[in-house]
Amino acid sequence: MNNICFIIFAHCSGQSVDDINDMIDNIKHFSPNSEIIINHPTINHPNIISKHDVGPVNNSSFIFGAFDEVLKNISEEFINKFDHFCLFSANQYVINSFNYQKNVNYVQFYNTSNWNKTYKGKDSDCTYHSGALRQGYGLWDDKDMYKVFGIEKAMASNWENATLTKEAMISCKQNIEKAKEIYPNCDLISLFPGYMALMTKQEYRFAPFFGCFDPSSENKDHLLSINQINQKKQQGYFSIKRVNYSKDCNLKEYIRYNLY
Repeated sequence: MNNICFIIFAHCSGQSVDDINDMIDNIKHFSPNSEIIINHPTINHPNIISKHDVGPVNNSSFIFGAFDEVLKNISEEFINKFDHFCLFSANQYVINSFNYQKNVNYVQFYNTSNWNKTYKGKDSDCTYHSGALRQGYGLWDDKDMYKVFGIEKAMASNWENATLTKEAMISCKQNIEKAKEIYPNCDLISLFPGYMALMTKQEYRFAPFFGCFDPSSENKDHLLSINQINQKKQQGYFSIKRVNYSKDCNLKEYIRYNLY
């Protein structure tokens, strides 16, 4: 059984304690032995360990700032209690159990320079291809942070459902201040956690995660459908996005009544 800690990055002011509890119940249904810690700026709840209020997207540290606060509030001793830490979005939901293998990092790396065309789902070839940091929309890591950390095959990644080994999480805790020196007040959530996974030199695989903007999606209006949820469950995916922040959501209700 997976020994995993989920970190929920919740920042929607409209969320309630009931909404948070529903997320916890959802995760616990499929990962009953897991532990859950949460960042939320306003709600009081026993699982909330940090209250970072994210700034505006593209003009602040955004989700990375919350990740920084979480790392400040957990010790290496706490990290070593677990095999993995899963970074979890507040509009994400679990649809399946999944056996995360020890000493393997599960991250949706952008492993080719045209990832939007080559990525066909979690079982795609995740081998690094030269030039992966330059995507069609621009260059990731224009300050070459990967060189500071000695990463030969650097890739950006999607942070959602990134599931890092305890070794990668300890590297995060030990190296985050250096990353902030290189990129002050920047949202490094698509670079730093993945870099720390790569720095361990452990095996990595694509995360068992499907989002509505996933390149493998045939639904071009970027709205998640019940048919997609059923399909992804059958294909062995662990979680999906995007659902509403509130528990009063037709997709969440479908999952609770049909997939539990």
